Amino acid sequence: MEVQLKNGVIDAAVIALPFDVPGINTMPLYDEKYVVMVPIDHAWAKRKSVNADELADENVLLLNSGHCYSHQVLQACPDLSRKGQVLQGNSLETIRNMVASNLGVTVLPCSAATERYTNPLVKVIPFQSPVPTRRIALAWRKSYARELAVSCVADAIRLIKSECLHMIKA
Repeated sequence: MEVQLKNGVIDAAVIALPFDVPGINTMPLYDEKYVVMVPIDHAWAKRKSVNADELADENVLLLNSGHCYSHQVLQACPDLSRKGQVLQGNSLETIRNMVASNLGVTVLPCSAATERYTNPLVKVIPFQSPVPTRRIALAWRKSYARELAVSCVADAIRLIKSECLHMIKA
């Protein structure tokens, strides 16, 4: 996507920060909470919340290490990279299915764990405070002449109503 933005193949993209690419502007849009997804028969399935430090004692399923999402989760839950066992999958759908198959637990952006993406074999649990989050932004080429279009897209995104997202004022 970085190359597509720089080469003008796409005009703008919704990305997770940090995204420090020369020639690209970013505009923060919202902060998104992470949640934990566990198999329905997991010891945590009946809990109201999970502390991020507890993940280090679990098999945690994340995307392959080339994805920025995995890096963000490891930054948000630093004990994972020190002592946790991290297993990898190729897509969020694969990860959700691995959790449903009782292969481990995962940390997902809240929007990827809504009712639309879950099934009866998993349970989504919020984190205890401080809740790990990621910052989402709009990115576009500095040379892109249609600033108003970028602004309109940002305004439209900021109108989204979701308990998962905390919008950042323009």
